[in-house]
Amino acid sequence: MDKYFICLANSYKRGGRCIAGVEIVFDNNDRWKLVRDDDGRPRWIRPIARTIYGEIPNFLGENIKVFSIVRLTNVVPCPEKAHTENVYYSHIEQYNYAISQDSNVINLLIDTKHQSLFHNRGRAVSTKMIAGINYSLMLIHPDKASAYIDENREKSKNRMRFTYYGTEYDFPITDPTFIDCLKKSADKYTNINDVYLTLSLGLEFEGWHHKLVAGVIIPTDSTKLHEVGGVSYMAQQKHIHHNAYAKWTTGDEEQLSELVKKGVSVQELCQIFGRNEGAIRSRISKLGLDVDASSPHIFDKWANSSNLSLSNQPNWFDEYERKLTSLLDKKNKIEEQINEVRAEILQKMESHGLEKLHSDQFSVSYTPAKTVMQFDSRTFRIENEELYSSYCKPKQREASIVVKRNIKEQYD
Repeated sequence: MDKYFICLANSYKRGGRCIAGVEIVFDNNDRWKLVRDDDGRPRWIRPIARTIYGEIPNFLGENIKVFSIVRLTNVVPCPEKAHTENVYYSHIEQYNYAISQDSNVINLLIDTKHQSLFHNRGRAVSTKMIAGINYSLMLIHPDKASAYIDENREKSKNRMRFTYYGTEYDFPITDPTFIDCLKKSADKYTNINDVYLTLSLGLEFEGWHHKLVAGVIIPTDSTKLHEVGGVSYMAQQKHIHHNAYAKWTTGDEEQLSELVKKGVSVQELCQIFGRNEGAIRSRISKLGLDVDASSPHIFDKWANSSNLSLSNQPNWFDEYERKLTSLLDKKNKIEEQINEVRAEILQKMESHGLEKLHSDQFSVSYTPAKTVMQFDSRTFRIENEELYSSYCKPKQREASIVVKRNIKEQYD
C-alpha cells in the first residue's frame, strides 16, 4: 500500500535522518486532502528504515525538503509504544507536487487538541509513563519563540525557548536546516514572532524520552520573520538593500543579463541593484543565465576555474606564495632529516635487540615488519551504502581551503 504525506520534519537521528509528516490523499482531480484520526488530529507518518535505530540513511533522506510531499511504497505499520506513527516502507521519494507553505495551509496541520506537550509540561517523558501516550509527533504554533546556542556545556547545544498555552518550554533543536541558519546568524532568531514547530518524542535514553524540536517552519507569507529588537527582518533588509522586495522591472532584468554575461560578480551585482545575494541568484536562475559567471567569492571568476594558472592569479596572493614556498621547503628538509634519524634509530634498536627505550624527552617503541589488514573504506561504502550511512554521524566543519603545490617536471 502506498501513502503520501506532507513533510514537516527532516531532522538528525543517530547518524541518519528522521522524516515525518501528516498523511494526505489525492482525489480524482489530483487535489490533496488531509487525513485525520478519529480524534480529529492530523494523522502523522514516520517512515522507519530497517537500521539499528530506525534512522533513514543520509543518502536517502537528506534531500527531502520540509513542506514537500513524500511518497512511500509498500507501507506496513510498525508502532513502538508512543511512536504509533512508525511505518516500514520499500521506497521513499519526494513527490513532484507543489504545495504552498503559507499560514492558511499550515494552520490546517497544527494540533488543536493537546494543550500540554505529550501529556506533561516537562522536558521529557519517563519510560514508565510512555505506555499511556498514543502519539509522539505534533505541530504547534507557539505564542512566541526564541532560538539560541547554549555554550554553557562541554559541547554547545542548539535550543528553542517558546511559550505554549501559558507554559514556557526549552527543547533541543534537531532540524539541520534551521541549525545552519542559527549558527550563521544567531541574533536573527532571538525573537521569532511567527513560527510553527514540529515536536517529537525522541528514542529512549537512560529511562527518558526527551522532547525535541524536529522542525522549524516559518510561513512564506509572514511579515514578522526573525524580528530583532522590534525590527522585522524585512525592515532590516530594506535598510541594508534599498531595493529589497521591490518588483523587478524589464529594464532591471535586461541590465542584469548584460552584466552577468560580462562576468560581473554577485557582490558587485548586489551593490548595483540594491538587493541581497539571494534575490540576485534567484533572478539569475529565473532568467536562465549562467550562474558560474557571477561567482559570489572574493576571487571572482578565477575561483571557479579548474585550471588555475599564473595569468589569472590575483596580486594579493604573491606575498602568500613566497611565504608558502619558503615554509614548505623548510618543512620538507626537516621531514627528510627526521626520517633519516628515525632510520638510524631503527637500525640501532634492531642491532641491539631493543623493543623499547626511554630518555628524558623521548620514548621509542620498536615494531617488527609484519603484514597488516588495511580497511578499504571507499569500497566498503560503495558496496554497503546503507550500513555505512547508519554509522555516520553529522559533524559541522568550519570553512577551510586546500593548498596544493604545483610541482613542475624537470628535464635534463
